[in-house]
Amino acid sequence: NFDQTMTCFEDLSNELLCEIFDYLDGYWLYQIFSNLNFRLEQLLHSSSELEIFMTIKIFPNLKSLCIVGSKDISFLHACRWEQSILNYFPQLEEFYLIYNDDDNEQNYPIYTERPNQFSSSFWIERQWLFEVEIKDISIKYTIRPYSKGWYYETNDNIIDCSTFINLTFECIPDSIFDEERSKEIERVLTITKIYYLKILEEDLSIPVLIQIINLLPNITTLKIHSLSTDKTTELTLKELLILCSMKQTSQIIKVYLEEIDDIHKELDFLFTLCPYMEYFKVGRTNTTDIQSFLRTIFKKINRNNNHHLRLLCFHISTVDDRIVENIEEMIKCDKLLPYFTVERILNDVYLQWKWLEHIDLFSCNIYLINKIK
Repeated sequence: NFDQTMTCFEDLSNELLCEIFDYLDGYWLYQIFSNLNFRLEQLLHSSSELEIFMTIKIFPNLKSLCIVGSKDISFLHACRWEQSILNYFPQLEEFYLIYNDDDNEQNYPIYTERPNQFSSSFWIERQWLFEVEIKDISIKYTIRPYSKGWYYETNDNIIDCSTFINLTFECIPDSIFDEERSKEIERVLTITKIYYLKILEEDLSIPVLIQIINLLPNITTLKIHSLSTDKTTELTLKELLILCSMKQTSQIIKVYLEEIDDIHKELDFLFTLCPYMEYFKVGRTNTTDIQSFLRTIFKKINRNNNHHLRLLCFHISTVDDRIVENIEEMIKCDKLLPYFTVERILNDVYLQWKWLEHIDLFSCNIYLINKIK
């Protein structure tokens, strides 16, 4: 009888379920089954069941592990994960932890541990990153293996992942930074400091960006899709004061603007917001005149007295085998930089330069060029 050969899911032992899980992608498993079967949902969410799950003897040689949870803030207790991994998964190479902190229109569960626990030597040595994503009214916390990003290039064997803690805003409804967004950021900061801010919203309002950065004083790296320079949007007195204080408070040294439309206004704003910027990357521009684009940037650097900037990267959409030679000739002809290198990698051009010690040769050259023109 066919029915007699079938076993109900509810009758499977935890040990057998765990062995099945070992052959499946954890995140896929969670997405497909957690809402369909109460037993599986309890197994995934329950702390006691999770402890059973981790003590099964078949796991000492496990290389990769993905766990997804929600409704239980203890998922973010870093010390607990450290001990569990050391005791039960000594050979673990890849660890993925996803915790969804969804607003249930009541109070979020309270995080009672000390902040910044995912920045300890345990996580740094394994190069496992802690990241946060805010989307609408939900917050997602993730642990994942480090992968090289646009903002960092190194040949070191050990990466200090404690400085890569990333907060991503997927969208900011109606470009309004309301009290709810502020509370979400404050909640995140009870768990970890944020060093890297990424905002995917297109045409981001400048006042909104100022308010977000004001709540995140430890940011060193900023990535935004595009800015809105709508003339109807005016800064409040508070926002103006925040912007003026950046000379004393800003720690941002790396900036990536994926799309730039109004070069003059957007550069003026970014150089004011990030006065100590060292690396500036630009994606798509609204001009194909690269030389004019570079001249504008150098003028803005001089006007804002930003001599911290040392590296510029920009994307080129046209095929031009002489792009590097043309840039070199332009810089030498205009005497824009004393020492520089230009390198092209695929469709990205990297312009790097140095300043002369004690002699502001850069400013002198730009001043002479402006006077001649």
